[in-house]
Amino acid sequence: MAEHWKDVLGKASAMMEEVKAIMTDESADAETKARVPTMLAEVKDLKAKSLQLKEIALAAAELDQAVDEMQRETKAAPGGGAGPGEFKDWGDFLEATYWAGHRSPDLRRRDERLRFYKEEGEAGHEKKQMVESVGASGGFLVPTQFLAELQAVMAEDAIVRNRATVIRMNRRQLDIPVLDQTGTTASVPHWFGGMLAYWAEEATEKTVTTAQFRKVSLTAHKLIMYTRASDELLDDSAISLSDFLAGPMGFAGGIAWYEDYAFIQGTGAGQPLGIINAGATIPRARQSDGQIVYIDLANMLQDFLPSGRGIWIIAQNARSQIMQLQDPAGNYVWTPNAREGVPQTIFGMPVIFSEKTAALGVAGDCILADWRYYLIGDRQRTTVESTQYDYWRYDQTSWRAVHRVDGQPWLSAPLTLQDGTSQVSPFVILGNKSS
Repeated sequence: MAEHWKDVLGKASAMMEEVKAIMTDESADAETKARVPTMLAEVKDLKAKSLQLKEIALAAAELDQAVDEMQRETKAAPGGGAGPGEFKDWGDFLEATYWAGHRSPDLRRRDERLRFYKEEGEAGHEKKQMVESVGASGGFLVPTQFLAELQAVMAEDAIVRNRATVIRMNRRQLDIPVLDQTGTTASVPHWFGGMLAYWAEEATEKTVTTAQFRKVSLTAHKLIMYTRASDELLDDSAISLSDFLAGPMGFAGGIAWYEDYAFIQGTGAGQPLGIINAGATIPRARQSDGQIVYIDLANMLQDFLPSGRGIWIIAQNARSQIMQLQDPAGNYVWTPNAREGVPQTIFGMPVIFSEKTAALGVAGDCILADWRYYLIGDRQRTTVESTQYDYWRYDQTSWRAVHRVDGQPWLSAPLTLQDGTSQVSPFVILGNKSS
């Protein structure tokens, strides 16, 4: 059943209300807000379609009225029509339509036109037609449509920043005092920086105990992005380059992605120290090369800080393995069917699949982390600037984005338990298979 123009207009109105709701909802995430430009474009298309359907409906009504009038005149004419109110064929209808508009009593003129149409259809008579599918036959007259909206796939959201401990830096370097919990002596707790307690009898001399401290230094590292464009492109482009570069798919989004990647895999040399390479991280040997199995996850949980609130970060290309994860008894850990959706936790802690981990089978493809124990020092949040004077001799405009930050765990080593052997950490990764 053909759509009515009022129904299409109603769809456009409903979608516009949805757009208004998204833009006024402070809790809407970035992915939801990213749908707004596409929705606005669809609203415009629906509005145009509604107007077109309305015009078609009006034209159809006028045509029906004209046909009714011609049929009445054809029945009234001598020998007209194939029957009461009928046409012999489609050609008879078109002929009646033409003569209804020209109302000429000159039957010779009518006969000459009919003979011309008959001769044109005979074999050997050259026929030409104009079509938009062939450029020389009229296609060059038809303009193409251009949608002035850049289509792109949004990158994954940042994982670390909104979970870590963020500190504002007023200088290039920030020194932070921390309790030294790196002791390994057996039979004593190391949570208290070396301080010990003693059982004593009444009126006996007290044993002195002291705490040990150390320093963690954050040094601002510079992360930059830079590009140039001709002034002609800047003036003539249907897409605003400045808005694009300052947006989530331009410099701003790119800086956030590279920062997040460094917090996970950074080397610490001229960039933040990622937890995969940090001294405080415990690498747990995996059971099988290229695999993540149930016992691997259980072993990682054993090494994880007992009081921590962790999240799992697992390589994107390990998703199918996790979906098919089985316990030692052969039971599926996650849903055994495709109806329930994808579970979001392992051992009660959230799971995030990410491209920022190491590749499947490489140490760091599976991470269990409590990011509260990771320090981020913000010296300069992302700034995007442009100038026409950098390459003015070439009529080019330059843009740059600058971000100054550092990050590292405030622990320098795993915590050794009182047995002097067992260790735990807020950062545990799945390592290589032990030899």
